[in-house]
Amino acid sequence: MNSSEKPFMKSSQAFTDINAKSDVKMNIALPVYFLVGIALAFFYDTYLIAIGVGTICLVSYYGTKLLLPHSPLYRYVLAVVVGVFSAQYIYQMHGMFEMHFMFFVGSALLITYQDWRLQIPLLAFIVLHHGTFAYLQFTGTKDIYFTQLEFMDLQTFLFHAIIATLILYINALWGYSLGKRTRETAAVADQLGDQLKHIGRNIAFADEISKGNLNTQYDVTENDDELGKSLLKMQQNIVQATARERADKYVTQGVASIGEILRRHADNMQTLSDELVGELSRYTQSNQGCMFLREEDENGEPYLKMSATYAYDRKKFKEGRVEIGDSLVGQCFLEKEVIVLTQVPKDYVKITSGLGLATPSSVIIIPLLANEEVTGVLEFASFTKYNEGHVEFFKKASEAIATSLLSVKTTERIKSLLTDSQQREEEMRAQEEEMRQNMEELSATQEEMRRNSVEMESRVNAINNSGIAAIEFELDGTILTANNTFLKLMGYTLEEIQGKHHRIFVDKEYALTTEYRKFWELLGAGIPQPGEYERVKKNGAKIYINGSYSAFTDQNGNIVKILKLATDITLAKVQMQMASQQEEEMRRRATELENRIQAVADCGIGSIEFALDGTILDANVPFLEMMGYALHEIRGKHHRIFVKPEYAMSNAYRKFWDDLRQGIAQPGDYERVSKSGEEVLLRGSYAVIRDSKHNPLRILKMATQLTHKEVGSYQL
Repeated sequence: MNSSEKPFMKSSQAFTDINAKSDVKMNIALPVYFLVGIALAFFYDTYLIAIGVGTICLVSYYGTKLLLPHSPLYRYVLAVVVGVFSAQYIYQMHGMFEMHFMFFVGSALLITYQDWRLQIPLLAFIVLHHGTFAYLQFTGTKDIYFTQLEFMDLQTFLFHAIIATLILYINALWGYSLGKRTRETAAVADQLGDQLKHIGRNIAFADEISKGNLNTQYDVTENDDELGKSLLKMQQNIVQATARERADKYVTQGVASIGEILRRHADNMQTLSDELVGELSRYTQSNQGCMFLREEDENGEPYLKMSATYAYDRKKFKEGRVEIGDSLVGQCFLEKEVIVLTQVPKDYVKITSGLGLATPSSVIIIPLLANEEVTGVLEFASFTKYNEGHVEFFKKASEAIATSLLSVKTTERIKSLLTDSQQREEEMRAQEEEMRQNMEELSATQEEMRRNSVEMESRVNAINNSGIAAIEFELDGTILTANNTFLKLMGYTLEEIQGKHHRIFVDKEYALTTEYRKFWELLGAGIPQPGEYERVKKNGAKIYINGSYSAFTDQNGNIVKILKLATDITLAKVQMQMASQQEEEMRRRATELENRIQAVADCGIGSIEFALDGTILDANVPFLEMMGYALHEIRGKHHRIFVKPEYAMSNAYRKFWDDLRQGIAQPGDYERVSKSGEEVLLRGSYAVIRDSKHNPLRILKMATQLTHKEVGSYQL
C-alpha cells in the first residue's frame, strides 16, 4: 500500500463514522416524518396516504439498507424518501404552500452526511414533483394539490423554483465544505499518526545506535520521513568513521610493535630481521614472509640477500640471492613501489604445511625505502587478500624499518672506525712505555715499603717530589691523605677531601653502578687495578689519568690501606680523540666524493656544485655539454645565468636558494637557459652537502636532460 492510499483510507473511516452517526439521526427523523403524516391525517382525513406512502418510504429506505449494507445507495434512497414525505404533507394539507418548506428540512437533514451529491436526487424529485403537480393542478385535474395560492403563475413558480434550487445548492455547498474539512482533518490525523509511528521507529533506531549497534537494519519506508533519512545517514557516517578509526588504530598499533622490535634489537641485524619478519607475518595474518637486504659482492655490485624468512621456501631463490631487476623482488627494488598480486600464478610460490602445498591468494612486495634509498625488500603471501589497511600498514612499517636499518648500518660503520681508532690508540700507548716502566718501579717501591715503614716513608716523600700524583684511601674508599701534585691536579685542598669517599672524583651515575662497587671489592681483596681512568675535578671538568690502585699490607700480611699513583694524560687523550675525529671526517668526505664521482661517471649525469650563495664552484663535462658552456666561463658566476631574468628577480627564486641554505633539498623538473639562449629541460635534484657538524657546506645539483614529451610540468 503506497502513501497516497493511506489518507483515503483514513478519510473513508472518518466518513463511515459520520454516516453511522447520521443514520442514528435518520432513524429518529424518519419515524417522526411518519408520525407527522399520521397526525396530519387526523385533521384532513388522509389516513390512506399517510399510512400507505409513509410505509412505502420506510420500507424503501430500510429495505435498501438491509439488502445493500455496504452500498451508499440507501442514502440516495433516503434523499428521495424525505422528498416524498414533504410531497405527502403537501398533498395531505391540500396544497398548503407552507408545507413546501419541508423539502428544505429534509435537505438540512441530509447535510449531516457531509455529501453534496445527496442534494441532487432531492432536487430532482422537487423539480419533478413541483413541475408535474403544478401542471396538473393548473390544467384542472381533480384531487391534485400543489398550492392553495390563487396568484401562483408561471413567473412566480419559476422564482420559487430558483430559490428552492439556490437553497439546495447552498446546502450542497455546505455539505461539500463539511466533507472537505472532514477529509482534511482525516489527512492531518493520518499524517500525525504516521509521524508518531516514524518518531517511535526513529527513537528505537537512535537507541540502538547509542548502544553501539551500528549494524542495526533500518529501512525508510516513507519519502517524507526526513528524520529517519538523517538517522540512517548518521548511522552510515558513524560506520564509516568507525571503520576509518579501526584502520588507523590497526596501522598505529602495528607500527608501534615494529618500533619496539627495532629498539630492542638494533645492535643485532640477524635477530632484528628474524623478529621483524615474524611479527609482520603474525600481525597481517600472512602465511609466508621474507626479508631481502641490499648487499655488495667482491666487485662492489649490489644484490639482494635473503636475511630472514617465515615459513618460506628457500629453494625459490638459489643461495638466497636475488639480482637487482630479476623477478618481482628485484623489480620492486628498482621501481621503489609496492607490488600487490591478487591473481598469483600456480608456480610462483607455494605455502607448505604438514598436510601439503597450496598457492596463496595474494602476494605483496614492499620496498624498504628511506630518504629515496632502498635498503631492502619485504615479500609476504597469504590465503586471504590484503586490504587497504594491510597495504597502508606495510608502507608505514617499511619506512620505520628502512630508517632503522640505515641507522644500524651507520652504527656498524662507526664501530669499524672505532676499531681503527683503538688500534691507533695502541700505537700511542707504545709511546707511554717509559711511563709504565716508571709505574713498575713504583710498584717495586710499594713492596719495599711493606718491609720497612721508615723506608716506605722516604719512598713516599720521593714520590711527592717526583711530580707523580698520589692519594691514600681506607679499604672502603675513604680518603686518608693526598700529595700536593694530586690536590693541584684535582683542584682541591686536603681539608676538602679528607674523610670523604673516592666517589667525589667520578660521575654520579658511575658511582651507583655494579662495576664501581666491584672495583673496590677487588681492591679490598688485594688485587691491584692499573689502567686509564676518567675522573671529575672540583670544577666539574673531566680529566684522564694513567695510574694504579695498589694495596698496602702490614707485617702480618693484612691489607690496611690503598695507594693510588697517577699521571695526567688528558692532553694526550684529547689529541688522540681529535686525531680520530679528523681521520673519520677525512674518510667520510673521501667516501662521499668517491661515490659522487663514481655515480656521475657511470651514469653520464650532469653535475654542478655551488656555494651556499649560488656561486658556481665546479661542473662536470655532461653538464657543460647540456648548457653549452666551458668551465672557465661559469666558474665564480652565480646560478642565475641559467634562468630567465624575470624569474631570477622573483620571490620564488629567492625562496629557492633560502630553502637550500637551510638544508632543504629541491628535487624536480626545471626549465633552464643555455649559453645560446635556448630552453633546456632538466630533471634532477639540488642536494645539500654537509660538514662534520651536519651544517650545510655547499650545494650539489645532479641532472639529466629531458625532451618535451617526457615533461609533465616543470618549474622555472
